[in-house]
This record gives sequence, structure tokens and C-alpha cells, in this order.
Amino acid sequence: MKALPSLIAIGIVLSAACYAQRCPDPKSQRAAIDGDTIDGYVSLQHGPLRSTQVRLLSNGRTIWAGSTDDIGSFHIKGLRRGTYRLTVKGWGSTIIRINPDLTHSFGNGQMLYYSLLLVDNECVETVMVMN
Repeated sequence: MKALPSLIAIGIVLSAACYAQRCPDPKSQRAAIDGDTIDGYVSLQHGPLRSTQVRLLSNGRTIWAGSTDDIGSFHIKGLRRGTYRLTVKGWGSTIIRINPDLTHSFGNGQMLYYSLLLVDNECVETVMVMN
């Protein structure tokens, strides 16, 4: 019976290690979006990640710092073409590539806009919205 607490402790540690693994889909570990703005939303299994620190880095240097709002959203404007590291406290980090070549107009005045959904295990989903 003395082994039972040790087995329970090992089970908890292994469960935590499995839960903390990085996103299993390599395509969901980074994102490419158009424009000059990152519109993001952080939603973990327990709900939105509210009032948490968000930083955007370029060449290892912080170029923007802010926090998510009360619904887990954040907005970073005025970006140029390039590759950035986005870090979110309590979520992790990812690589975001801003590529204006992805901009698409449908000829009828409608445009395609991109948003990021940051979910568990540092997975990034790109959401495209037509306006």
C-alpha cells in the first residue's frame, strides 16, 4: 500500500508532461497572415485567457507589448512584412509571418482578413473572414 502514493504521483507527473506537449500538428505551430495587423484571441480549454501579457518580438527585440482584454483578444497594428515571434504568458509562443502577398480582393469590394486563434498546447489556427 505504500507504493500507491508513489504511483499516483508518477501518474500526475506523466499526465502533466503529456498535457504540456507542444502542438502535435506542425502546420498549427506557426501562422502566415496578410496585412499589417495581428488580431488574436487566446482560448484555452478552460476558456479565454484574460488580462495576460502579450509580446511581439522582431530579431529577438520586443517591438510591442500589451495584454489580452476581458475576452482574451489582442490587436497589434502597424506591422511590416516579416517574421515575428509572438509570446503570450500562460500560453507559450509561436512564429507569425506577415505576408502582404496573401491579401486577396474579390473584385466586388470584398476583402479577405485574417485572425489568429491561439488554443491549447501552443496550437495556432488561422481564421479567414471575408468582409
